[in-house]
Formats: sequence, structure tokens, C-alpha cells
Amino acid sequence: MRSSAGALTVALSYVVMATAWILFSDSLLQLVDPALQTRLQSIKGTAFVLVTGTGLYFLVRYHLRRRRQHEEALRRSQERFNLALIGGNDGLWDWDIASGEMYVSLRGREILGLAQQGALLPDWLELLYPEDRELARRELVRHLRGDSERLDVSYRISRQDGNRWIQVGGKAVRDESGRAVRLVGMLRDVTEQVDREQRLRQAGVMFDCTSEGMLICDVDQTILDVNNAFCKITGYEPSEVIGRQPRMLASGRHDRTFYRQLWQQLHATGRWSGEVWNRRKNGEIYPQWQNIISVKDHRGELSHYVAVFADMSVIKRNQQEIDYLAHHDPLTKLPNRLLLNERLSTAIARSRRTKGELGLLFIDLDRFKGVNDSLGHSAGDQLLQLVAQRVLQVCEESDTLARLSSDEFALLLERDVSASQMGKLAERILRLLQKPFELSGQLLHMSASIGLALFPQDGRDGAELLKNADSAMSLAKQRGRNGYAFYTQELTELARRRLSLETDLHEAIRYNQLRVYYQLQKDLRSDCFVSLEALVRWQHPTQGLVAPNEFLPVARNAGLMSDIDEYVLNEACRQLRCWIDAGYPLKAVAVNMSGYWMERGDVFGSVSTVLRRYGLPAECLELEVTEDEVMHFNAAGVQLLDRLSELGVGLAIDDFGTGYSSLLRLKRMPVNKLKIDRGFVSDLPGSDSDSAMARAIIALGKSLQLKVIAEGVETGEQEALLSGLGCDMGQGYLFNRPLPADEIEKLLGEPGHD
Repeated sequence: MRSSAGALTVALSYVVMATAWILFSDSLLQLVDPALQTRLQSIKGTAFVLVTGTGLYFLVRYHLRRRRQHEEALRRSQERFNLALIGGNDGLWDWDIASGEMYVSLRGREILGLAQQGALLPDWLELLYPEDRELARRELVRHLRGDSERLDVSYRISRQDGNRWIQVGGKAVRDESGRAVRLVGMLRDVTEQVDREQRLRQAGVMFDCTSEGMLICDVDQTILDVNNAFCKITGYEPSEVIGRQPRMLASGRHDRTFYRQLWQQLHATGRWSGEVWNRRKNGEIYPQWQNIISVKDHRGELSHYVAVFADMSVIKRNQQEIDYLAHHDPLTKLPNRLLLNERLSTAIARSRRTKGELGLLFIDLDRFKGVNDSLGHSAGDQLLQLVAQRVLQVCEESDTLARLSSDEFALLLERDVSASQMGKLAERILRLLQKPFELSGQLLHMSASIGLALFPQDGRDGAELLKNADSAMSLAKQRGRNGYAFYTQELTELARRRLSLETDLHEAIRYNQLRVYYQLQKDLRSDCFVSLEALVRWQHPTQGLVAPNEFLPVARNAGLMSDIDEYVLNEACRQLRCWIDAGYPLKAVAVNMSGYWMERGDVFGSVSTVLRRYGLPAECLELEVTEDEVMHFNAAGVQLLDRLSELGVGLAIDDFGTGYSSLLRLKRMPVNKLKIDRGFVSDLPGSDSDSAMARAIIALGKSLQLKVIAEGVETGEQEALLSGLGCDMGQGYLFNRPLPADEIEKLLGEPGHD
């Protein structure tokens, strides 16, 4: 437009100048001699060219200067516009609706994550987050239709460095008919703003919804705002605390020093944390864990204090309950082992200072497992409660009675006591426990074994004193139960030997130091050896042959009985296979089956595997289990015996007559044989009572269609008497001591001979 106007101005100026020159010069020529007019006409033309050319030169120069001035002003304006865009961190876009082409500035392309080359953007909707495209399209259509004054929308775009929020503003350029032909606007990256607003919204929600109390104070410690949790914890409404200071909540439990140190730390570090006791609106004093933070503005100056706190009253109560549960037995409410150890350590430290003594009694109920097995665990729990009540009757205020485990108790005497006084106290406890207990209308007789130890002579610290009292209790049990025993140094030596044996026993199993010995079993009717019992022995590399009554209890405590039982089973079946193949007249081998093996191992699987391995019929194997263990079998134990019986394996009850067998229970078990305990054989034939006992067991076996074998037969008189009573088989030193396999072969003679 400006170019056209400038050209028109130049043309009109030229016309005016030319016309004026022609009219003026022709008027002057009329006054000159005609002879000179032709010459002057030429000069006039030349002068016209010079004058008009010069005029055109200055005229064009003037207009060019004006144009350059306009262009420079426009350039400076454009530069200022670009700088403004850069300074404002905005991008420019210009969309030609007719062509569909869109210009985007360099900053705009940077915001959109596009390459810097090129300015045209073919399809801007493809840059949008899929969920936001419909919103952008809808707002654009509204503006193009004229339903909105300006286009103002925010949406997300996907860039290589992640999703960004973009704010787009623009306005349509319309033609005479009002139809939009162009759309020009700005775009801005508002991701940080959106994130900040989101965090503010989240903070607002957390402020109102958190379970922790919150309050905001100004620099003068005036409360500006509180949340709902604050009101629930303190009982105050917002209107009751806003405008006041937090000191209104003070309980009075903290002195000035406490608060001075609090503010010193807060001013030094900007935060403080700790336990504070405050007062609720109803006057209740409660503990809270509080965090106070100093908040600074953009200039780094203190603007607010924010306090966040949690009500610890429930936690405190729970801690007390947890502490009680951690230090007390839930059944008897007595102190447990942990609390006993703490009090024992404290008592020993006090005794060291005062040069005094103290005593410790280790109490273990006799045959408590039988109560649980026969009457149930509920009855067992009731019994333990009654035992605790009775023992407490002999305790003084300074004493501590603790329950250590299932049926074990300890009584700590934090007073000077002598050995005789401890003995009398143990006797009182035994008498109390001997009185019948009534459980669900049933009278139950119990007893206990008690071990006694004194400080300082029986232990240097609490752990050693407790261990030695336990050792003394074991001695009391070995003496026959229902009694007490004092600790002696010999018990420690015995314990050390047992520990050494346990360590060596692991190595013995690993390095095959165990041996199987055999004792023949004689058919008293045919006077022939028809079977034998496999007995384990330990050939120690340095101590020689270790007796089974010494290492088997150690094996039970160490959990090694399953390994030993399986070793004996395998070796006995292997040897019997060799003897049968060699022609020896042996029909079966008996192997002891411990309760531990039945509880922890796969007896049925082991037996089946071994029989298959050596090709032995099931009737060639007999498993022996003691009477006590049979009577304590649970349903799983009885089921195991049934499965073994169905397999064809013989089952014998060992040490019969020493336990408390139930005839009904015995009748229902798949038992083939009873073994009369050696205790009823050793005094035969001189003991009438033993003779009567043997006769009764044999008669019982006959009535139940069971074979009866007597163990411990050492004389011909015993063999004759038992045979006369109808006993089927005999076993004992009369026939042979337990011997290794090669010695048994010597006794049997050549295969095929007696």
C-alpha cells in the first residue's frame, strides 16, 4: 500500500513539474526572435531533461529515505516484539485457515519439542496428548464459530523428555462476512505452574484429611489456621484457637528450659522434633509427637511456622501393653524368661555389692505331656494356671516366680538364703503340688522335679546360675522324679561331656562311626534261634565303644534319632538279607522305632524303600516301640501303625509293664508282640510279685492273641519258669550279649546248623 502511494506521488510530481516547465518555457519562447526559437527549443529540451531528472532524483531519494526510515522502524519494532516474546518465554503461531498452514516461531517450536528447521506445522493436533485432542478441537470450533471472544485452552503434549502442559491463547481474524480466515496467538509452557497448582491442591487435601494435627502460625506465633485432625485431637474448634497462640495448649509439664531449648534449635536449624505433653479442651493431658518447621518466603525471610503432631496416647498405652506382653506369660500372667533374666542380672549385681547370696529354683512338672495328650491342651493350660497359683503361696514380695516354657518354672529368691532354707522351700512346693488338682470335675495327681542353685557359689552370672539349676533339676528327674537336687560341679562336667558327645555324634553319623550289634531271640518252644534284635553302638575314634544309654539321650536332645533309626533299619535289613542268602535259620530282625522318628521322619517311606532295596518280605521286619510312646500316640501315630501293619511289618511293644497302658487302646492297635521288661525278669524265680507280673502279662498277651517275649533272661531257671508260664520267646545274656554280625555267625555255626 505504501509502495503504491509513493509511486503515485512521484508520478504526479513529475506531471506537475513537466506541465509547468512546458507552459512556462513556451511562454518565454514567444518573446524571443523566431530565428533563435529553434536553437532555444533544443536548449529547452535539454534543460527540461536536466531539471526533471534532477527533480526526479531528489524526489526518489526523498521517498527512498522515508522508506528506509519506515523499514528500520519496522525492524526495530519486530526486534522488540521478538525480544518481548523471548523475555516472556512465549511462542508465536499464525494459522492460515484457508491453506491449513501454520507458522510457529522458534520459541514455539522449542516449547512443542519440534526441530528448529522450518516454520510451518502441518498437523498440530497430532502433537496433543490423545485424551486432550477432543477438548482442543471443541474449544477451537467454539472460537471459530464466534461463541468465544478469545481462544484460551490448556492441554498436554508428548515430548521426548516427557509430557508437558501447554497454554494456548489466540484470536481469529475475520473477513467482511465475519468468517475466520486466520488465527493468531501465543503458546506458553505452563508445566511448572500446573505442577505447582497440583501440589497446592494436594497439600490442601492433606491439610484437611491427614490424621495428624496441623497448625500454621505467623512470625508472632499467632495461630492462622488449623486442620480437622487438630480439632479432633485437641477438642477445640477453629474459631476457638485462630488468633490465639499455641501456649494455650500447654500442659504445665514442661519448664521454661524445655521451651527455650526448643526455640533455640528451631531458630538455629529451622526445625524441631520431640515429644510434648499438651492439654485438650476437656483438661486431659496427653502426649504428642510434634514437628515444627520454619517457613521462609522468596526473599529468605521468616514468614510462618508450621507444626505437625500426632496423638501418642494410644501408642503409649499400646507400648505399655506390648511391654507387658513381652515380659509376661500370657497364660499364667507370670514373668517370662526375658523378665526373669533382667531381674536375675539386677539381683546378682546387687548381691555383688552387698556380698549377699540369692537362690534360684528350677521347677519342672513330671509327666506333663501325658496330661496334654490324654486330657487335651485346654486342661493342660488350666493345670499350669493352678500350679502357678499354688507356688505363689510360698513366695515373698521380693521373690519372682516366672514361667520359662511349657511346664518349666523358675523361682528367684532375692534374699539371703541358705541351702537348708532352699531345701525346705522346695519340700513345701513339692507338698503343695502333690495335692490333687481338680480339672473339670476330675482329680489329677501331679508331681515336680526341682533343681536348686545358689549365687555366688553355683554360678558367676544369671545365665550360668539358671543353667546349673536346670542341670540340678535333670538330676532330680533321674533320681525318680518328685524330688529336688542341689547343683554340683559334677553336673557341669556331665553337661560338658554331653555337649562334647553331641558334637562328636554329628561327626559319627557323617563318617559312619555307628555300628549295629545283634542279640538273638530264642523260640522257647522249639529251642531255636529264629530272630534277633538290632542294637546300635558307637565306635568312638578316641573313647572306644560308647554305651547306648550314654549317647542315645544326647541324640534325642540333638534331634539325631531319625538319622540313627534309619541307619540301623538299613543296616539290619541288609545284614538279614545276607544271612538268609547264606542259609542261616533267621526269619526276622527287630529294629527299635523312636517316637522322634515317627514324629519327624517318613517311617513308612523309609521302611518300604529298604524292604524293596534288599528284597525282603515285610514279615521279616519287626519294629519295636516303647509302651510309654504307644500310649501317647496321636491319631497320626496310630494311622502310621495301621499302614505298617497293612504292609505286613510286625509291631512289638517294648518295655511292657513299665507304663500305664490302656487295655482298650492296646486292643485297638495293630500290635503283634509284647516284650516283658527286664525289670520283671531279673528277680525271677525268687520274686513272687515279679512272677505274678510275668504271668499276668503272658495271660494278657494270650487273651489278645499276641506273642510274648521276655527280655533280660540271664539264667536257665528264668528260661524254664517263663517257658512254663507259656512265654513264647526269650532274649538275654543267657543266650548272648549284643554282638557284631560276625560274632553272631560264630554262635549260629555253619549255615544250615544250629
